[in-house]
Amino acid sequence: MTTIKKYLKISVSDSKDVTEKTIDYFKKSGFNVSDHKENKLIIKRGSIISNFWTFNSLNWKSEIYIEIKGQEITADFHIDAIGQVITLKEEKLWETFIDNYKLFLIEANFDFKTENQKALNATKRNSFEYVVWVILGGMIGGIPAGLIAYWTGVDKLVLIGAIGGAIALVNVKINDEKKKKSL
Repeated sequence: MTTIKKYLKISVSDSKDVTEKTIDYFKKSGFNVSDHKENKLIIKRGSIISNFWTFNSLNWKSEIYIEIKGQEITADFHIDAIGQVITLKEEKLWETFIDNYKLFLIEANFDFKTENQKALNATKRNSFEYVVWVILGGMIGGIPAGLIAYWTGVDKLVLIGAIGGAIALVNVKINDEKKKKSL
């Protein structure tokens, strides 16, 4: 199972309304509060099924465990990315989302919606670029597999070749980007 795990620990100068601000941040971002106890929140969004078709990684199945003790806030983010190949932009989107939560708690008039939308738009553009790579990889794998299928009479080879080519080319592209970032 592919998961992203992030941890956040922050201190705020004024603990007044921190729980309400936290609920407000996540609800306005499309998340649901599934459990709310005295100083603990569990916030959820998405499902494994939605993971397979969304271009918005904030819609992935995720669970966020938040504990508020006075001025100390800890948050454990568990993002289930099953059905996805995680790109750098998607990782960056979650980092921006988490940083914006922190800024929303600290800064009085921080516009998290605009900042989150900017990051989401950049991620979606990047995701659509990968669709082109998927199509190209499908053709690169599917055409030779189609010839082999024609000669052997095994039609399923086309599908196997196209899917294999698509996955291979996208993985190569993502791994190249991750290598460039690490240099």
